[in-house]
Order: sequence, then C-alpha cells, then structure tokens
Amino acid sequence: MKTRLRFITANPMQIKYLVLIMASITVPLFVVGGCLYYLIFQIMAEQLGIPESIAYNLMPVLTKINFLLLVGIPPIIIIIFLIAIKLTHKLVGPIKRLEKDLTEVAEGNYDIRLKIRKDDDLRPFADAINKIIDKLEKK
Repeated sequence: MKTRLRFITANPMQIKYLVLIMASITVPLFVVGGCLYYLIFQIMAEQLGIPESIAYNLMPVLTKINFLLLVGIPPIIIIIFLIAIKLTHKLVGPIKRLEKDLTEVAEGNYDIRLKIRKDDDLRPFADAINKIIDKLEKK
C-alpha cells in the first residue's frame, strides 16, 4: 500500500474531527488560563489593596506575563493542531477506504477484499469483514 501524502483533505469527516479536537483542547486552555489569570490578579489586588505605587510596580510584571502568554500559547496551539491533523488523517483515510470497498461489496463484487495497512487501527475490523466476504463468496 502506498502512503497517503496529503494530511489535510477536503473530507468533511476529517474537518469535523479536526474542529472537534481543536475545540476540545483550546477552549478549556483559554477558560482555565483566563480564570487563573483573573484569580491571580484578584488575589493580589485584595491582599495588597493596590495603592497606586504598588500598581505602578506590578505593571511591568503584568506586561511580562502578557508577553509570555502571547509568545507561549501560539506554539502550543500549533503543536496541538499538527497532532490533530495526524490523528484525523490516520482515522479518516482508512474509514473512507473501507466505505469505498464496502460499497463495491454491497453491489455484489465479492472479489474485492478490504485493504488496510497493517499498522492501521482498523485492521482487525477489515480482517473480520474480509472473512465475512469469503463466506459469502463460497455460498
């Protein structure tokens, strides 16, 4: 079997799972990060009373934290996106191949066998279907 070279396809299933993975990771990231950010500065404000001199001294710290967040979060999101592309690619490709082959079997072509790479997670599923096709072909 040849290796699929296109990791991002126009396949609606891949796009759906890609969006689902990205949303399930980035939304909690921003919610928890925002809550922690707010909590830290809320506690600091309550503990210190934030007179103007203290607030003036905390602004450089706040600026550094904002800079670190702006520099740190985009690479994390990019890494998550690349992992999500790899996962959806590994899932959607075999499913589409199985769907195409099963359509041919349903049309009566019992000569076809489901072809799945040996390292794909859906391999046991395809092997079981191939056994069923063998039994149908014998009848």
